[in-house]
Amino acid sequence: MVHQSTSKRKTIITIIFLMFLLALVVAFTTFAILKLLNPPVKTDDTTEPEEIIIEEPEEPEPIQEINFQPIVDDWVNTVDGNKGIMIYDLDLGKIAGAYNTEAKFQTASLYKLFVVYEGYRRLQNGTWSRDDVAGWTRKTIPECLDLAIRESNSPCAETLWNMIGHDELNWIVQNDFGLPDVYVNGLSATTTEIMFIMKRFYEHPDITDEDLVAQMEDSFLNQPITTYDWRQGLPSGFSDRVNVYNKVGWNFNGSYWTIYDDASILDFVNEERHFIVVIMTNNIHFRLIKQFGTDLESSFYHQYVLKN
Repeated sequence: MVHQSTSKRKTIITIIFLMFLLALVVAFTTFAILKLLNPPVKTDDTTEPEEIIIEEPEEPEPIQEINFQPIVDDWVNTVDGNKGIMIYDLDLGKIAGAYNTEAKFQTASLYKLFVVYEGYRRLQNGTWSRDDVAGWTRKTIPECLDLAIRESNSPCAETLWNMIGHDELNWIVQNDFGLPDVYVNGLSATTTEIMFIMKRFYEHPDITDEDLVAQMEDSFLNQPITTYDWRQGLPSGFSDRVNVYNKVGWNFNGSYWTIYDDASILDFVNEERHFIVVIMTNNIHFRLIKQFGTDLESSFYHQYVLKN
């Protein structure tokens, strides 16, 4: 009886041990299978962040330089009479053609450029009111400023000049406008000095009111045919591809033009190119100045087409 019990006990222990081993095998096998079915996600701490590409802005097309000097030289050499020419490239800030630029010429009605610009400054800063009447003219100050350019109205210009004061305007032109050798009373200036007042009109740094700027531009661009056509000289030489903002001054003695001056801002609209042209002459017919305008336009497009 004792022997049988001991043997039976050993058998039971063996079975339990085997079952324990079997359980371990099953557990390890299950773990291995699960690991194979669900591999760990590999992480790479050394992965570089995604590169951010910043596109550089495109550089603007360089502005094409236009050389008008050959046209100036040809015209000067074929036309008799006293003349001075200044052509200034507004986009490049440099002279594009010139002749006799330091000589003083009679300004005729170009003196009105100085009067009118100061008048617009005074409307802008409130020194003058837009409802004020310009002296005995029975016109408002804005109306007189417009007519002084559009129709070269002398009563308006002279009244405004008196309102500013002759000495005062000289001081303003010499100090504020930076033209120390200009005395408006003397009615004389160089083509360079006239170029600078036209440049001031173009940039109008101290005239920001949109209505004033629009009126100023329109009076230079749209001028009527009167006893004399205010655009019979330089502007009439250009086609409608060019906007010509112009102020003319002349004296006709009944036989010939003792003075003929044109001060213009040229806007080649489609090409977005801008120039100031000042031509001041004695004893030269306006038709020759008209031809100069035609030659300038032809030269511009010839150079522009060749480049592009």
